[in-house]
Amino acid sequence: MAGTSGAEGHLPYFFLSYARTPRTHPDDENPNLLVEKLYKELCREILQHTSLPAGVPPGFMDMDILPGVEWDKRLARELATCRVFVPLYSRRYFRSEQCGKEWAAFDLRRRLHLDGRRDIPEVIVPAFWVPVPDFELPDMVKSIQFTHPDLGAHYLERGLYGLMKIRRHRDHYKSAVDALAQRIIEVAEGVRLPPITPPDYGSIKSAFNRDEERRFLIAVLAHTTATRTAPRDARFYGSSPCDWNPYHPEDLRPVAEVAAGIVRRLGFEPDVGTFLHHHDELLGAGAPTCPGIVLLDVWTALDPQFRPLLEAFDQAGKPWVGVVVPWSGTDSQTSQNAAELRAALRALLPAKLAQGRPAARRAVSDTSTVAGFETALRPAVEAAGNSYLRHGRAFPPQVPGSDRPRLWPLTPDDPAPEAHAPDDPAGRKGRQ
Repeated sequence: MAGTSGAEGHLPYFFLSYARTPRTHPDDENPNLLVEKLYKELCREILQHTSLPAGVPPGFMDMDILPGVEWDKRLARELATCRVFVPLYSRRYFRSEQCGKEWAAFDLRRRLHLDGRRDIPEVIVPAFWVPVPDFELPDMVKSIQFTHPDLGAHYLERGLYGLMKIRRHRDHYKSAVDALAQRIIEVAEGVRLPPITPPDYGSIKSAFNRDEERRFLIAVLAHTTATRTAPRDARFYGSSPCDWNPYHPEDLRPVAEVAAGIVRRLGFEPDVGTFLHHHDELLGAGAPTCPGIVLLDVWTALDPQFRPLLEAFDQAGKPWVGVVVPWSGTDSQTSQNAAELRAALRALLPAKLAQGRPAARRAVSDTSTVAGFETALRPAVEAAGNSYLRHGRAFPPQVPGSDRPRLWPLTPDDPAPEAHAPDDPAGRKGRQ
């Protein structure tokens, strides 16, 4: 199906942008076959509902770029002429340099079409390949609508990949593909974004590159519905540790999403992931890369599989990484086991619980409500940032003529933290 752009007046309806899944073994089946299947089915649907002539491809996907073809020039040409950009959202997508370049190239084109009398043309039609938590979406993509009633609830829950893999959801998958194709046609024929001269693709930078100078790590160490101990209420958990929500039903957002919002408002760029995802930065011996916090599910302190991680984290000696223990006052199960949970936490994290000034240490005690968590989190984030400023690597100045060193990533104008002696929080009153 994939091919070059069609004749004038019959440009491809869409460009499918996706993150390639790597093979785990050279002999394994191509892990991107289902993406190719989705692409072909979208093309068939669009052909059925339009009057495209023979030989004009309905869309473009990079699977059929032939050997010897200049890859960058071909991509630049397709992005300069396609009518709609369709990114397949996944966690891998927003970490892909190639996907970020494709997004940036197309976004440049639609901004060039802005003439001061109307908004930027809405010609990006995202689709969930696998569900992505809202807090993991880059700020620049959050304003783009990616849900539609015709796609169905199962689509939002599982994504197109999940619907394809489960036989009983086959009808839901067909409906979602049909709705997505109809939306592509509607946007393409409604907006009619004009083509441009292909840009210099090699000079385009990824739209998803983080501002590393303001990066702030948020690592989640929590149970999932699969790993929780049998008596523990499943409603607080999801398929990933990042889905953990100790404040349910008071607040329906994962606690990592709440934390990311606070971190962002304090001027940092949150990098959210699981404890294992950030394992090297949290437990490794390398130089500090950024400040951070660990959001800790206190129930992990009673689980033998998590205890070695907690002990290693406590012994790692990284004062620029704080610990925050969200603990809802309405969670009766946690309240009934409070003494045992507190004792386990103190035994595993004696250094971390004593780290920082009293205001920062409230993040392990005064968190019984969402509002209390947000209030306690702010000084914890600021303390981590100040500690990183004190321990971060010094780099030569980048301002000509200046001999002042600077610390990465915070600026030299940030005030140095005051020295303080750690206090023992074990005797503090209130819920941890």
